[in-house]
Amino acid sequence: MKIGIAAIGRLSEDTGGKNYIIHFIRGIERLRPPHTFVLFVSEGEALALDIPESELVHIVIVPNSKQTPLHKVFAEQWKLSQCIKREKIDVMYYPGNFVSLFSQVPAVVNIRSMAHVYPSYGVKGIRRAVRSLLMPPSARKARAIITPSEDIKRDVVRIANVDPTNIHVISHGVNLELFDGEQNRRYDEGKAVLDRYKLTSGNYLLYVSALWRYKRQDQLIRAHAELVKNGFPNLKLVIAGKGTGTDKKYLDEIHSLPKSLGTHELVVFTGGMPQSDLRYLYANARAFIFPSSYESFGNPIFEAWASDTPVAVSNVHSFPEIAGDAALFFDPMDAQDIAAKISMILSDTELERTLIRRGAERVKSFTWEAAITRTLSLIENVRLA
Repeated sequence: MKIGIAAIGRLSEDTGGKNYIIHFIRGIERLRPPHTFVLFVSEGEALALDIPESELVHIVIVPNSKQTPLHKVFAEQWKLSQCIKREKIDVMYYPGNFVSLFSQVPAVVNIRSMAHVYPSYGVKGIRRAVRSLLMPPSARKARAIITPSEDIKRDVVRIANVDPTNIHVISHGVNLELFDGEQNRRYDEGKAVLDRYKLTSGNYLLYVSALWRYKRQDQLIRAHAELVKNGFPNLKLVIAGKGTGTDKKYLDEIHSLPKSLGTHELVVFTGGMPQSDLRYLYANARAFIFPSSYESFGNPIFEAWASDTPVAVSNVHSFPEIAGDAALFFDPMDAQDIAAKISMILSDTELERTLIRRGAERVKSFTWEAAITRTLSLIENVRLA
């Protein structure tokens, strides 16, 4: 079977989308399924993602497809359908929420986010318009739908009015070898990464994800300031990531907030980082904190668990489903509550050990091999139907 995979746009700048497609392609190369694959990408993206062409994976460039969101939409909906036809694809897999509506090839779509249906979460303007326009018909046209959580599945059923039996919850995976905490704490390269940001092992909180307003880094910065004032004067906060489509006004706000709170010497913004460096930040953090108001799955939670780092997360949307009993929960809009839950981890050694142990056990169930195997099985069944 010849399977097409759509990866149009500035994927190399999209943390979640980038990591998903990289791990999916690398997983295919390891599993060696009895199919051939065609990866449709924008100009320069395969190189930026470090995805080389191989015997198993052929790369096709879709021209003029990433300059602006409108270029991406036009390419995904019109140019891509022509490429699919020319390549004689049997089944298309769309990991990025939308299908090419003009293509008649059977499709499986992975709807990995529904943040646009919640106006307060900051998906605005053309991004919200495009998602609102394309998601419902994409879900209805696809032969099968994947979501990473039951929370997203419920939203897709509600908004697109599709049969819930056609939606398959397939969680993302985590690279357990890359994020092996015990191993990463021993590497000299890890010390070099810590030295770069003037960090010491076990003396900082960590956040990793895009800097979008709905992910509430501002509340985490306020919570950190509370901790500094109340018993943890030398505790640092590391905020790693940037993401695409970030709001400059919000970026300015969160970069100036530590100064107004008197914690600017303790807050570190790293910008975007490769996972090869991030693994050392995870492994040496005192705790990983994820204050997002919305998350479809939350890969960084699993990377923290794999790194033997205790986790505290928001109590909304998919977080309780994903984290189970392996995290502490807080109200993402309440900096005092965030600070209180972090303080519990910092002050209670037994709780810290329990969270680390539970996280290490929970993360074993989420491998890329399992995610890819289930996805390929679904694609195969669509072809046979």
